[in-house]
Amino acid sequence: MGLKIDRRAAKATKIAGIIVLFAIVACMIKILIWEHSYYQNKSAETRNPQQSVITSIEDAKNPSENEPTQADIDKYQTYTTSPRYLIIKRLNIKARVKDSSINENTLPLPDNIFNVSWYSGSGNPGQGGNILISGVSEGSTKHGVFSNLDSLEEGDEITLVRGDDETFKYSVREIMIIDKADAKDKLPIAQKRIDDKETVALVTVRRADENSDTFNSIVIVRATIK
Repeated sequence: MGLKIDRRAAKATKIAGIIVLFAIVACMIKILIWEHSYYQNKSAETRNPQQSVITSIEDAKNPSENEPTQADIDKYQTYTTSPRYLIIKRLNIKARVKDSSINENTLPLPDNIFNVSWYSGSGNPGQGGNILISGVSEGSTKHGVFSNLDSLEEGDEITLVRGDDETFKYSVREIMIIDKADAKDKLPIAQKRIDDKETVALVTVRRADENSDTFNSIVIVRATIK
């Protein structure tokens, strides 16, 4: 009888050991999942710092006028959730979207007239926020990607394609032309959503006329997600 009891005890000990082992493995898996999620969120925070209030915009400072080839456009890549392309069919625009950051509350313009800049402190497509994109209207000798931005009308479609190729469509709701002198008071409007909907704001500076060297007005186009 004593031998039989020892075998039962050994079996019970073995089962208990297996249960403990499974519990440890389950805990380790849970920790790994949490850690992965934590660092993903931290990575997203790094790419999307807290938004600063923008009160001015740069002038176009001799941006490059080298037009990218179709191959250059097709092979362009960015982060999965970041905007990759801006498409406006009515204006025949398909532009690469480059990341940018602000300096002393000033929104930068791209260094190439055929690209646009996404302020990485603003929202990402598909996440419900406000997405802020700037572009050049005029280079030294050529029209920039946003040369006819103010010709858009309410209801026109704007498309953003993310790095993962997911597409988001927006409908133009508002076109504003403001004096550059009023930028401090009125430019922050470009950072606000319309009716609590995901909003994309396109911004550029514009010359008074073709013969002027001074960019004296700002064009803001805002559109909400469809």
